[in-house]
Amino acid sequence: MNNIILVNPPLSLEERYGKAMAQFGAVTEPLGLAYIAGMLEKNHIPATIIDAQAEGFSIDQVVTLLADKKNSAIIGITLLTPMFGAVQKLSDAIKKTIPTSTIVLGGPHCTALKEQVLEEITSADIVCIGEGEETMVDIAQATEQSGLAHILGICYRDGKQIKTNEARPYIKNLDTISPPARHLLPMDKYHLTASRVTGDSYCPTIIVARGCPFSCTYCSRIFGRTLRLHSIERIISEIDLLIEQFDIKQLNIEADTLTANKKFLTQLCHALIDGNYNKKIKWTCESRVDTVDKDSLELMKKAGCWQISYGVETGNQRLLDEINKGTKLEQIEEVFKLTKKAGITIRGFFMLGLPTETIAESLATINFAKKIDPLWAQFTITTPYPGTKMFNELKTSGKILNFDWNNYNTWSGWQGEYKIPYISEGRTIEELRNLQKMAMRKFYLRPAVIWRFIKSVRSVDDMRKYIQGGMVLLKSKLS
Repeated sequence: MNNIILVNPPLSLEERYGKAMAQFGAVTEPLGLAYIAGMLEKNHIPATIIDAQAEGFSIDQVVTLLADKKNSAIIGITLLTPMFGAVQKLSDAIKKTIPTSTIVLGGPHCTALKEQVLEEITSADIVCIGEGEETMVDIAQATEQSGLAHILGICYRDGKQIKTNEARPYIKNLDTISPPARHLLPMDKYHLTASRVTGDSYCPTIIVARGCPFSCTYCSRIFGRTLRLHSIERIISEIDLLIEQFDIKQLNIEADTLTANKKFLTQLCHALIDGNYNKKIKWTCESRVDTVDKDSLELMKKAGCWQISYGVETGNQRLLDEINKGTKLEQIEEVFKLTKKAGITIRGFFMLGLPTETIAESLATINFAKKIDPLWAQFTITTPYPGTKMFNELKTSGKILNFDWNNYNTWSGWQGEYKIPYISEGRTIEELRNLQKMAMRKFYLRPAVIWRFIKSVRSVDDMRKYIQGGMVLLKSKLS
């Protein structure tokens, strides 16, 4: 059986965040690839992962590694929209060097634009649509090209034609998916952003659910709208494995909205408390303000939760309604107060340049962020990604400015070379770029916030990190 090679393509922190912000960017485990590798190994199919981002490999280095593995006929590459250019170059280089290879692309961009991906990346052979674990096993076991016709959830080349097979149903029981094959990853190379960790110890991510029942226009919901959950036993088992193998002291518990199912949240928290995990590890998660209350927040704190990330998006009720967020400004304010009172710190996510947003509404968002005052605030420029309702509506109305996928980057304010793909009527690229930088300055360069960070310093690394961040913001003002 051929060894299946899975690749996280080269994309530097500078390319993702801009030169000034690169030092603060995250390098995270490609868990999607690790899950696929785990399922391949479960089915006795050898798998290897090359994480070019974590290793700092160039396209040439990746191709050299692949060329050395003569028996590897199938190469899978993950593709997020901003990675498109890197994946295209990598795929072309692989096919040129190893013409007999079968190149499989997967990820949100592929699910949204399956046929178009194969039209644009002519060196790729197959696109995996949706969840890839079972699909990649089927591809690996297909002995001939003709066998592809029976594989659910793929788009592929058949001679000069591009064909799309019947969709693959979502995996109902997530526990049937093998745990991610972290043993194939360079685990010592990963780190989250400073805002998502407490202390200096390693913080891995564990995925406990798939699917999102909400209808925000900016989200693609690649895993569907039905919330599917791992069993509490499976989650605890994976946590045990992380403690045993990596002696973890903290954890990022990942789900689109961890608190969407109150029964599940309660069971998970009690399992962490009853097993004394709350005394061993602290954890962070993402949530929505309309899915928590005083009791759930207090239980989460007791179970070891030290931080929650909330998607606020905008400080204007009209825009919240426009993007189908389903929340109210008063509700956001109240839940921020309850979260802080429970002793849990907050990361707030905010979007600038939403469709129809005015400059006054952008400034209102910045002022609202200052008012509700999370510990950390992230301001991104609205980017309509393929597969979202926002993208479809703007494309239909002819308002997408360009389809160069390399420009689809939410940190465009720090990357002058990128051309923002969407700008609300009456706004300009320069204004939005400057607004992103100004939002960060107005939020962080407040005396109370500066003093708050000074008081939180626990090490030389903390002090260096805060000074570097402050210098970046000050330089952005001078420039």
